[in-house]
Amino acid sequence: MLLIATNGFWLYQAIDLAVIEKYRQQKEYETKKRTETLEKLCSKLVGGMKKSEAVKPLNEISRDFGVYEKEGKLNTVCLSFKVDSQGNVVKSDACK
Repeated sequence: MLLIATNGFWLYQAIDLAVIEKYRQQKEYETKKRTETLEKLCSKLVGGMKKSEAVKPLNEISRDFGVYEKEGKLNTVCLSFKVDSQGNVVKSDACK
């Protein structure tokens, strides 16, 4: 009887772990898609602006962390936008 009970417990734990992993994967997928969508939207909004003009709206979106420039890109905590040689934000290919 004890063997049946412990096997049932281990089966329950395996199923529970599989369900938790599936929820984690779904959450990760949704977060990735949300970030991609936000990046496309922001690129549409600030694309073509001068770097100095784009900093203000990007700072409003990312209040906890300021916008910084690194390796020819304007960056926030989770978004990144290319800057061309004239100092303008480049629209992403998905938004053209």
